[in-house]
Amino acid sequence: MKKLSYFMLLLLSTLFVASCKEDEKNELSKLTVVVTSKLENVDYSALQVQLTELRTMQVYKCNPDPQGTALIGIPFGQYSIVVSDDNEGVSTLYGSTDNFTFSLQNNLVTIEVKDIQSALDRTFVFGELFFNCSTNGDWDNNYYEEYFTLRNVSDKPLYADGLSFAICGDYNCVEDDGIKSSYLNRDSIVVSQIYTLPGDGRTYLVQPGESLVIAHSAIDHTQGGAKPAARNLSGADFEIYVPYEYSMTTDNPEVTNVTVNYSMFQAFSWGYGGYAPILLLRADTDLNDYVQSHLTRLKVTGAWGDQMQDYLVLPQSWIIDGVEAASADNMLHKVLPNHIDRSYITIEDSGIYGGFHSQFVQRKSAAEGYVLDSNDSANDCEVIVGGQKNYIK
Repeated sequence: MKKLSYFMLLLLSTLFVASCKEDEKNELSKLTVVVTSKLENVDYSALQVQLTELRTMQVYKCNPDPQGTALIGIPFGQYSIVVSDDNEGVSTLYGSTDNFTFSLQNNLVTIEVKDIQSALDRTFVFGELFFNCSTNGDWDNNYYEEYFTLRNVSDKPLYADGLSFAICGDYNCVEDDGIKSSYLNRDSIVVSQIYTLPGDGRTYLVQPGESLVIAHSAIDHTQGGAKPAARNLSGADFEIYVPYEYSMTTDNPEVTNVTVNYSMFQAFSWGYGGYAPILLLRADTDLNDYVQSHLTRLKVTGAWGDQMQDYLVLPQSWIIDGVEAASADNMLHKVLPNHIDRSYITIEDSGIYGGFHSQFVQRKSAAEGYVLDSNDSANDCEVIVGGQKNYIK
């Protein structure tokens, strides 16, 4: 009996020591996650920290305190850590680290959260570009039929609110006077127009691989089928309507207007030959304030004499994507710097304005339903005559 009692005592002692060691292990396996941000008014307690152990793929979650600190007990190992304001799979704030080694000596990690579109390597690009327009025969061209699409090329749903697009002030079909291109050496670029998609930051959600359609004039240009070569754009997501007493287009009240930040021409002017490259960008400041203090008076590109006008100078750091199109026979100089577009996509040029031949530009398809995006239009894009689409209400 004494031997049995001694054995039970030894067993209980062993279990007690093991329990203490396990408690000690759990105490040591506390990871501190410090979340920071340069953004103002971030509610850290509303963020979620998700940790994935890369060997087992086990997922752990926690929330920081209002100061941005989270303490979580997890096993030592290699982790992928994501911090976001995830709301049913959609985030606007995001930060991550891909391969963090959690050990006794390495038990604190700091992660900065940013606007998700600043944090991701890939967000939106131009998908379809139709600037060339079509014709119904001699002297019956379909003006204002231009449209383009913005495609989400990330692996996450993203809001398009606040995205801007601009038309370059320099034309690749006109000899460069050196004035506008000189701004490229200052990490700037000169544009003639800039427009912004409206929204409160959570209005226009675009799923991965999906697109938004922006039309110059969001109407049925076929006039009910009377002009079959034209496009029906009444179902576009946005319309580029510039209010002006001499406006050449009519506002379609059923399609949301983009915000007109600045138009040198008091109209949307892209150029039917595609000679003025188009830019996609995201500003990091209020554009209404920015425009007024960054207008620069320069000679109008291609104008006779010394006609002057106010152009807008933008920082290149805002640019997300850019496509330079050019006439095959009339490409005199590149407008976009190589880090935005290393080449250009060419269309054939003949007739008035180099337009109305239904030359449609689109990005080539890539794996898994995505499109090419190597900042090289000659490689990424293709021209399809008659390839433009209808977007019907």
